[in-house]
Amino acid sequence: MPVLEELKARFIDAPDETDRSFVDKLRDQLKDGSSEVKRLSAELFWLMSLCPSNSGPEKKRDTILEIWSWSGSPFPPDAPFLQDEVLSGIGSAGPAYYILIPKEFAFAINALSSFKALDAERQRSLLVSEWEFADWLQEVPDAQTRQFRHMLLYLLFPDDFERAFSSGDRKAILQHFAELPKAKTNKMLAVELDKLLRQTRHRLETEFSTTELDFYRSPLREKWQLDSPQSTDKITSDDVRRALLEIDEKGVPEDAQSTTYDLVEAGKRYPPKLVYSLAFRYSTGTELPRSEFSGGQESTAFRVLRRLGFSIVPKDQLRELVLAFLAQADAGKDLRTSSYPQEYRGLQIRVSFGQGVASRVPWIAFLAPGEKVSEGIYPVLLYYREAKALILAYGVSETKQPGREWKNLEAESIAEYQRRHFNREPERYGDSLIDTCFLLPDDLDLERLTSRLDALIALYLQQLRSGTTKEKDTTPQAEPSFSKEEALEQLFTTAEELGVLLSRLETSKNLILQGPPGVGKTFFAQLLAQAFLGHISSERIRTVQFHASYAYEDFVQGYRPDGKGGFERKDGVFLRFCKRAEADLANKYVFIIDEINRANLSKVFGELLMLIESDKRDEAFAVDLAYSTGDDKRFFVPDNVYIIGLMNTADRSLALVDYALRRRFEFFDLKPAFDRPQLSAHLLAAGVPEPLVAHVNHCMTELNAVIAADPDLGSGFMIGHSFFCSLPADEAAEEAYNHIVQYQILPLLREYWYDGGKADEWRTKLLKS
Repeated sequence: MPVLEELKARFIDAPDETDRSFVDKLRDQLKDGSSEVKRLSAELFWLMSLCPSNSGPEKKRDTILEIWSWSGSPFPPDAPFLQDEVLSGIGSAGPAYYILIPKEFAFAINALSSFKALDAERQRSLLVSEWEFADWLQEVPDAQTRQFRHMLLYLLFPDDFERAFSSGDRKAILQHFAELPKAKTNKMLAVELDKLLRQTRHRLETEFSTTELDFYRSPLREKWQLDSPQSTDKITSDDVRRALLEIDEKGVPEDAQSTTYDLVEAGKRYPPKLVYSLAFRYSTGTELPRSEFSGGQESTAFRVLRRLGFSIVPKDQLRELVLAFLAQADAGKDLRTSSYPQEYRGLQIRVSFGQGVASRVPWIAFLAPGEKVSEGIYPVLLYYREAKALILAYGVSETKQPGREWKNLEAESIAEYQRRHFNREPERYGDSLIDTCFLLPDDLDLERLTSRLDALIALYLQQLRSGTTKEKDTTPQAEPSFSKEEALEQLFTTAEELGVLLSRLETSKNLILQGPPGVGKTFFAQLLAQAFLGHISSERIRTVQFHASYAYEDFVQGYRPDGKGGFERKDGVFLRFCKRAEADLANKYVFIIDEINRANLSKVFGELLMLIESDKRDEAFAVDLAYSTGDDKRFFVPDNVYIIGLMNTADRSLALVDYALRRRFEFFDLKPAFDRPQLSAHLLAAGVPEPLVAHVNHCMTELNAVIAADPDLGSGFMIGHSFFCSLPADEAAEEAYNHIVQYQILPLLREYWYDGGKADEWRTKLLKS
């Protein structure tokens, strides 16, 4: 009690009215105080920091430690109550909380002093009766307007009080769900609002047939806040652009990466929920945590962003479009285009495989409203089937003279490019200007294609708006950096495990990641390579997929038809990659081989079996390749080339890996992550309901235990987590989960257990009713 009285005397009774920060003023107020009063102040600030989520744990921790340091006492080492999990917060305080923190601090002191002044029996009585405590707290000076009052009640009685700490939010909830006029809620005491909020919750729990409701999550949040005129209607395009500028300056936080959609603006891609959250803050001054609202095409957030003129696209839309287009073009039989999407980023998509007969150059054009393929300019993908070249181009119509033109672009025409690189004339569209050429199948980099197309569309739209053209920026762009920490944010592994992989890749140069279906081997390998290089590189990482007919000629070197009735020697994808790496020895290069055990490895690698060994990456071990001539330079694998192979351990059709190759690689197992907290965090952040997340983790862990114990199967046949990583948010999640179980998991189980009975048994357990 004496320490509380000292704090009250030094802080409340001797206020500092200067225009300085709370911490600076508190330091001076406590300067001559006892060590105990300074420690108590730190502890009290810690208590006041538990609830707000609109201040980061690092900032809270720094303030608490600074106040404690004034006491001269050592702080307890490894204090668990200062960990991020404790200080991250459980709900957003209103914007005035930290602005008026001196008043909140004074209220906390008065509340504690009043409670300490009570006899023990009265204290016990208050702590077991939520409404008795609320009525008593109402008598503490300034309780009606203090947010810490609401926080304290929630911390003590979370089943009876809401995690709504802003008075404005509390009233807005009741104005919507209890249909109370604003004038009435403004006149109600805080404890009256509390009781009406609890009544409202009980009614909604009956209405929605669940007790798992939260006013800051779907389906309630959209009803009272996100759709309300006082919030969404205030967001302007300028608020969104300020959000984009903030992301450009600060980057995307580690936990804010989008998994399904991108907002595309000026050729750049942004996580839509992060953009909306920041725009909401700029518009209203109130934080809107991403975990507290949903995304998706029909969500309020996406509707507002689209209404303001911003384009949101599925991440895989272009990938699926291009792969379907190439497959249909290579088949050369079906000329129909009705199944293709009609729109990309607000542009009309036009696809053509020819009229009546298959065209030698199928194309995909992207057109602004009012623009025509027959007499305009437009971004276009042209597929030169004979050359196996997919070209992204600044398209120019050849039917009629276009009404516009691309100006000041330092780009070759397709005709000039093909003469120089292929020694041939293009079949059509020679006047269009080349942006990027992808040689199929090995050099098709869909991530780079998406990035380049977004940039080309941004330039296209800018020129259409201005009526002028802009010189193309040909300055080489630095590769975006990529850290181990960024990889860990997306991988369901530990820092220690990732560190071992990076260390062994550096030392041995050759790794194989093996695991059952669905553990995300390809995704893991890409992020491992990027973390290893420290960059997101489209030039220094190459991926190929082996198959039964993959040959030495594809991988290393061989003779191929030259299109003129003869044959010419061509380098394979790995040889080309090694030559590129040899010309850039200052940088590391990573070559990823998916399904490495699907090919006849001895035949594919040939003499490279020796050359890939880590101690033979030197010109001293150079050899003549199988198709070398006397004029050719002897070949060796450069020291800056690293190889990551991927193996599916559950494919019965695959032969054992050649022992000669096995001893040249280090093998690491990737396992399902259903027992890892990162997976649950990922699904919950994506809006998947918590009961469904628990169901997935429990059932799949149990199923994998059965598979691992089966003598005919084993751990190499377990089911991986990536089947479920893209579950949609909210109500659609359960239907999507059941679809995955029915059409992906169960067919796999029936293949494992041929009699079918055991698979049907698991069907009942897995499906969510």
